[in-house]
Amino acid sequence: MKPNQHSHLVMFLLATLIAVAILTGAANAAEHGYRTIYRFQGGSDGWTPIGLPAVDKNGDLYGATADGVAYHGGTIYKLTAPQTHSGTWTKTLLHTFPSGNGGYAVSVVIGPDGALYGFAFGPQTCGFVWQLTRAGAADGAWRYAVLYAFTGTSDGCGPQGNPVFDAEGNLYGAAQLGGELCVSYARCGTVFELKRSATKRGKWHFTVLHTFTGDPDGMEPFAGVTLDQQGNVYGTTNYGGTYGWGAVYRVAPPKTKGGAWRETVLYSLDSGMDMGANPSGPVIFDSSGNIYGTAAFGGDLNCQGGHGCGTLFELTPPTAENAAWTSTTLYNFQGGSDGVLPEGYMVFDRQGNLYSTTYLGGTGQGGTAFRLNPSALQGRSWTETLLHWFPENKKDGYDPVEGLTWGKWGDLYGVAWVGGDPSCSQDGCGTVFEIWP
Repeated sequence: MKPNQHSHLVMFLLATLIAVAILTGAANAAEHGYRTIYRFQGGSDGWTPIGLPAVDKNGDLYGATADGVAYHGGTIYKLTAPQTHSGTWTKTLLHTFPSGNGGYAVSVVIGPDGALYGFAFGPQTCGFVWQLTRAGAADGAWRYAVLYAFTGTSDGCGPQGNPVFDAEGNLYGAAQLGGELCVSYARCGTVFELKRSATKRGKWHFTVLHTFTGDPDGMEPFAGVTLDQQGNVYGTTNYGGTYGWGAVYRVAPPKTKGGAWRETVLYSLDSGMDMGANPSGPVIFDSSGNIYGTAAFGGDLNCQGGHGCGTLFELTPPTAENAAWTSTTLYNFQGGSDGVLPEGYMVFDRQGNLYSTTYLGGTGQGGTAFRLNPSALQGRSWTETLLHWFPENKKDGYDPVEGLTWGKWGDLYGVAWVGGDPSCSQDGCGTVFEIWP
């Protein structure tokens, strides 16, 4: 998502964060390593890196920028990993989005066939699903194609997050707006499938799996979706649910061939409870089938003047069919040096520790990268370790909203929307960074 999603609260949050940080203070964790591996230069090089980088088998990174030279249409790039940990990463521009379509990429993933896939969105388009395949030419050219363009009607508008694939190579995602069943003026969004063509260059088939209706159903899925091994689609909505503050949902495949997909709201968030409110990120599973997610607001309502600074929560599946999932708040963000607005992708390590970022907060007020360690006692709060804080207007970059992913050397990688090269734009054009935890 482009950096204006929560603009109605950001100025208030920044002012409060600065005040809290002055009182609390913090030192960046010296035992953890961090470096910026690329600073965007603007123009044809692109700026405003967006989405979580995709990592190939060699540890090379693929990503997108929301802006580029062709009518600010954005770019797709590759960062080739060096031979040594301290070496220089090499950037290659793979694609600049065509002028005039009004769209920019919001995500990049590597498909099961080795091609690049992603979603795009923009002020003059309801979005589209794109593909880049290797053309096989000696010059390493890539072939660009649009697999589906959203109309903004019953199919949805504004696909967000990363596309995901099932075992057959079919693609799934969520569109934050659109659909036909919602009482909202903007409509409430959809969950969709793109079924892979039986032929290499055949047409993919688009199907709406679920249309959100608002309350008590969800509304506006800002994040990508997650698949389990049974083919169920899970995700969050930023609004809607029973209380209007967002929901965690599951869309299950039909029990019989040709039947309808079935949506279930697993949990409705409430701003007055410690589970948090307005989830803007995707969910992940642990090895036991428990769901983990973050809420951008809520939690400790003493934080941010009653808005709350966000939470990490867990949903445990029921032992009996049709019973309720059990909710647990694992961590309440405190603002100031601790961070606020957790919205990005999360990852686990082998010990069950969880890693991600906050959009804002930290000692430098430009966001944080953190690790949360489980408690040895069930039901107790998890313990946070600060891996890095992002000072505003520094070469590190800041606003690392997209989260983290594992990559080469067992390090974590992510992007910062702004900052970096001080000669690029007023605030810098963004960075790609590496953390060794």
